[in-house]
Amino acid sequence: MLYKTAMAFRKALDLELRRKTGVTFGQWKILTMLSREDGLTQKEIADRCEVEGPTLIPIIDKMEKEGFVTRKVDREDRRINRISLTTRTDVAWNSLVDCSMQVRKSSIRDIPEEQVNITRDVLEKISQNLMADFGVDHYCNPNSVTSSAT
Repeated sequence: MLYKTAMAFRKALDLELRRKTGVTFGQWKILTMLSREDGLTQKEIADRCEVEGPTLIPIIDKMEKEGFVTRKVDREDRRINRISLTTRTDVAWNSLVDCSMQVRKSSIRDIPEEQVNITRDVLEKISQNLMADFGVDHYCNPNSVTSSAT
C-alpha cells in the first residue's frame, strides 16, 4: 500500500510540475536535493536518486541547458563535476514548491490533521528503525550510517 501511494503521489506531482512549470519529477528531486546541499557531485546525486551515472547525465544536461543548474569542475579533482543551482532556480522555486504543496494538499484532503500527523510519525519511526537495524540512510544507501559499534 505504501509503494502504491508513493507512486500515485509521484505521478500526480510529475503531472502538476510538468503542466505548471515544465519541470519533471526527476528534475524536481534533484533541485530539492541541491537546495539542501548545493554543489553535490554527479555521483552523489546518482547515488541518492538510486540511478546509474549514465542515466543521470541527460537529465543534468537538460537542466543545464534550461538554466536550472551549472556544472563546475571540482577544484581538487578535475575528473569530478559539481552541480550547483542557478538564479533561474531561485526565480522558479516558489512555483515548484506551490506545485508540491498543491499535490500534498490534494493527497490529504478529507483526512483529519491528527491522522496525518500520526501517519507521519509512524513512517518516521519505521525509517529510524530501518536506519538503526540495517544501516541505511533516508536515501537508501547501505553503510551510510555509522555503526554504533565503531
